[in-house]
Amino acid sequence: MQYKEDTVMNREELLAKIIEFAAMAFNKDAATINENTNISEELGVASSQRVAMSASIENDFDVMIPVARFGKFETIGDLVDFVMDEM
Repeated sequence: MQYKEDTVMNREELLAKIIEFAAMAFNKDAATINENTNISEELGVASSQRVAMSASIENDFDVMIPVARFGKFETIGDLVDFVMDEM
């Protein structure tokens, strides 16, 4: 399901979806990921995993995340805030 302009999503729903994407991309249990999870320190820095997560977000939410920008998000919450602002 794609979330475009015609769908209003609150921050909690977006957070849950991005946690799901992070779990898939980084091969982690979603239950171990939360808003305060540090992307680099707790999930990893492999560019292929970051690209996979970015692609999922971009495809589902029609939001562009520049590769250089993705590396600057410290936590999952920071990423959620960026996506919320871009939607």
